[in-house]
Amino acid sequence: MARPAVFKSCLHEISTVYMICLAQFLAQGGVLMALSTKNIILQSFNDPNFDHSQAVWFMGSFALTVGTFILISGKIGDVFGLKLVFVVGWVWVSILSIITGFSYYSKSVIFFIICRALQGIGFALILPCGMGILGTLYPNGERKNIAFGCVGASGPSGAFFGAFMAAVIAQLAWWPWVFWIMGIVAAIGAVISYWVIPMELTNKECSTREKLRRIDTYGSLTGVAGLVLLNFVWTQGPVVGWGTAYIIILLVVSLALTGIFFYLEVKVIEMPLLPAGVFNRKIGLCLLCLGLGWGSFGIWQYYYWSLLLDLRHYTSIHGGLTYLTFCIMGIIAALSCGFIMSRTSPSYIISFASIAFMCGCIMLSVTPVKESFFRMSFGQLFILVWGMDLSFPAASLILSDNLPIEQQGMAGSLVTTVTNFSVSLILGISSTAEIEVFRRTGDTLSSYRAALYLGIGVSGLGVLCSFVFIYQQLKESKQIKEQEKMGEIDQENHESTLRPTTDKSDLTEQALDISISN
Repeated sequence: MARPAVFKSCLHEISTVYMICLAQFLAQGGVLMALSTKNIILQSFNDPNFDHSQAVWFMGSFALTVGTFILISGKIGDVFGLKLVFVVGWVWVSILSIITGFSYYSKSVIFFIICRALQGIGFALILPCGMGILGTLYPNGERKNIAFGCVGASGPSGAFFGAFMAAVIAQLAWWPWVFWIMGIVAAIGAVISYWVIPMELTNKECSTREKLRRIDTYGSLTGVAGLVLLNFVWTQGPVVGWGTAYIIILLVVSLALTGIFFYLEVKVIEMPLLPAGVFNRKIGLCLLCLGLGWGSFGIWQYYYWSLLLDLRHYTSIHGGLTYLTFCIMGIIAALSCGFIMSRTSPSYIISFASIAFMCGCIMLSVTPVKESFFRMSFGQLFILVWGMDLSFPAASLILSDNLPIEQQGMAGSLVTTVTNFSVSLILGISSTAEIEVFRRTGDTLSSYRAALYLGIGVSGLGVLCSFVFIYQQLKESKQIKEQEKMGEIDQENHESTLRPTTDKSDLTEQALDISISN
């Protein structure tokens, strides 16, 4: 397939795709940079009032804001322009990353966690608009598959470099430089994106008031507030106790806001945040499989690092080096992902990714503490990278192909919302199992495995949903073939009725004329 005409050269195309890959790269790195260095950061704050069971917020706060604010950022990109919001997102990441580094001087872990959450809002602006730009620039075909595959493959390599480089800087220098360097890179990303992104979709004929109306303000407020509170309750509840008054109140409020959000979207709002095309079986099953798979991956990721740092007592650098497998396999997946997606149904790819997520949780749940990395731990990383690399681009393609071009930002928004919010929410739920088992047994390893058992159940449910997805796709394909076959039969019957008929007597006369002439 030829290069889209909007690109002036091959270098221009590569630069554009690279900037969107960089967003995915840094987003995954952003999750890991505080996870691989969590013990170093906690020691530097030395906050006696901080409960170490709340360390889940080091990863959860970032994933929470990425997952929730993405819900509205894709719509904002569709209305105000994908390129504009993409560049603004880079600027936001740059500013908040620098502030996060300076949070060291506050001597407050809580303030650091708040800065991490605000940092995630920037990536919430960048990620869906980046996917929307790709969906807009590329028509359906192999070239689009390759571009989406490259973005998906950027996640594992970003996870390695984020974990390893953060560990090196924090252990050998000073951890605030981890975030200051990200701020510098994000500032450079804003400048380059402004020059290389070839176009932006915006309704220039609309007034600012009309654009704000199209964003669906009421749906945005209720949806984001409901999801944030729901996630906070599930993560904080097991730490302070489910009987705590403010936990009960916030749980009721979050459920009420979420219910109001869906009522407004379906019944009231003229231009809803979630387009009507989202509410169908195909997209619903796809997002459900994606959320369950990535939710279990969030559990695996947090407790993998807890095993390395707290039980095996790896240094941050040693732990970061174990993610080298992600980087190497990510490159291999990048070279093969587009090929696989162009020759395999997305439903099969989603199913394979769901199985990979489940295998990772199963393997970690039975991994002994005193064992060589190159046995069970290495095998988990080898398998899980395929779940990451295949699920994200496959789901992005399904939504991109099934939503109109003016909703490509929302397509990218939904995929990234589901992946990040499910990581934060299901990780918070798993911490309930961990804390309760530890209170009863006092055994750290047993409490970690209890959380992983929950991850196995979540990923197993995702595998079952993927089988239903495959069945649904096969059923639809069969119906389409039958309809096409019936259409061909009807066409043949129609043509036969229009074909002129010849009377038998005319044929006899023609035969006699031929014989006489001979």
